[in-house]
Parts: sequence; structure tokens; C-alpha cells
Amino acid sequence: MPDATSLNDQVVLLTGSTGRMGRELTTALLDAGAKLALGVRRMANLPELEELIVAHPERAMIIPCDLRFEANVVRLVHRVVNRYGRIDAIINAAAILGPQNTIEDYPAEPWRDVIATNVTGPYLVCREALPWMKRHGYGRIVNVTSQSPRETKPGDGAYMVGNCAIEGFTRLLARELKNTNICVNCLDIGRMTTDVAPAAPPAEWLPAFLWLASKEVACSGERISYRDRK
Repeated sequence: MPDATSLNDQVVLLTGSTGRMGRELTTALLDAGAKLALGVRRMANLPELEELIVAHPERAMIIPCDLRFEANVVRLVHRVVNRYGRIDAIINAAAILGPQNTIEDYPAEPWRDVIATNVTGPYLVCREALPWMKRHGYGRIVNVTSQSPRETKPGDGAYMVGNCAIEGFTRLLARELKNTNICVNCLDIGRMTTDVAPAAPPAEWLPAFLWLASKEVACSGERISYRDRK
């Protein structure tokens, strides 16, 4: 397991930073020495995030970004590179739950929002950041899932479909990047609460994020449970 300074001076782009999981990640990444670029969609939660980074103005920047829109993501990545000169790691933690309806009763617009946020968003972030990672010759990408397809139950809706898509996206991207020093993995953070945060306490899943975002990880294309990296 990486030590407290294993991400020292590493530039980490984190999406979903205003959610409960994102705030825990922000604190842990700062404690590990990382430089952060924090993508923010829910501006109402911004004051809490600002309190977390106030002591580290030189190591954290907040960037408004709605991952559903391509122009927002392009601007997000360009601002990170303009500030720090590179992107060492990406943690795609932004996600929304959406309605818990059967497919027969699932409205189309919320379906589009969930897929756009949970699947298209990570694709756009990776697509825009990869040229910079390749130029730098290094990268770590952490995608987030929370439920195995084997555990699917009626009413899981677009959120479950998005989890399956993210796992496939991770495997595909890892194969495309096989001959590079860019590792792509999918972290299963276990059962989620209704506010799209892990049900387990942060001490159980934070170490897995830090490990996957660090130089210590060598595997790629894996679906890794936080329980394996406590």
C-alpha cells in the first residue's frame, strides 16, 4: 500500500469532487502530496470543497464542468494542462444514480443524463487527457464501478447499465494502451448509498484509490475490489 507521500507532486484530475466520496478523495489526495484539479458540477456544494483546499491554494484548483457536454470537458482538460503542464492521473468519480425504475417505466431523459454523466463523461475526459499523458510518457486512470453485473436486480436501471459500460470501456482502453506506460483500471467500491457514495467507511476504500493512482500500480485493464487493497 502506498505511503502518505506516494503521490507527491503528481497532478491528479478528479471528477465528482463535490460529492461525499469526492470530498473524502480530495482530502486524501492532498494529504498524499498530490496537485489537484477538481471538476465541479454541483456548484451548491462548492463552499464545502473550498474549505477543504483553502490551506493548499498552490496545489488545488476548482474547475466548473458538466461532464455531459463535450465543450465543458475540453475546457476542463486544457485548464489543467495550462496550470500544471501535465496530467499524471485521472479519477473518474462523478456519477449520478437516476430513477430506480424498471426498464418498462424508465423515462428517456433521466436515462440520457445517467449515461451521459457516468459513461460518456469518463470517455470524454480520457479522450482529451490521453494525448498529454502520452506526451509525458506516463499516466494512471481510475474508473469507478460499484456493482457486479451478477448482482443486478430489477430497478437498477441506467446506473447498472453504466457500470457495465464502464467495465467494458476500461478493458478496451487498457488494451489500446497496452504498449504505453498508462495504466487503466476499474475500482469496485462496493455497495453504494442513495447519494452515490460507498456504504463502507472511507478508511476501507481510500487506500485502493491512492494505490491505483500512484506509480506503484503496474496492472491494467483489471476490475479491482477495494476489499483487495485495504
